[in-house]
Amino acid sequence: MPRRLALLPAIAVAALALPACAKDKQEYPSLSIRDAERVKGSFEPAPANPFVPTPPPSETLGQVARLRADAQAAHTHFLAVADQIRAAAAGRNAEVGSDSWATAQVALAGLATARSATMAPLAELDTLYVSAQNDGEDVSELEQARSEIGGWIAAENKIVDSF
Repeated sequence: MPRRLALLPAIAVAALALPACAKDKQEYPSLSIRDAERVKGSFEPAPANPFVPTPPPSETLGQVARLRADAQAAHTHFLAVADQIRAAAAGRNAEVGSDSWATAQVALAGLATARSATMAPLAELDTLYVSAQNDGEDVSELEQARSEIGGWIAAENKIVDSF
């Protein structure tokens, strides 16, 4: 109870001070725009500088050529493996756990492994692509290689799905 009594003088002073905040409306400043706040003149935007990518370094182009060649070799290997596996995969619909079923599963796993060998160069190429874009380099050569390797992988996916 004594704490409440100690607050009474502070409340009384605050209550007496509140009417001092209320004044006549005539004394408030206008909120309309002042002359100093008005926009005068006009601004012209700065001329745009067109983005011109820099050519990629020769090391990057060498890596792109190497990755393209690696992916092409892997794709060629995949096609050869797919032809070899076709006969072994014929037993995939056999009774689960049978020898022919197990042979087919191993063959299909080998096909998936061969497909991943084509995907690995694409992953490295994607890393180069992002790095080249961040550095403001011309990425047309990288895009072409990515598109070509992506086409090979799409073809491989169709072959895997056909088994």
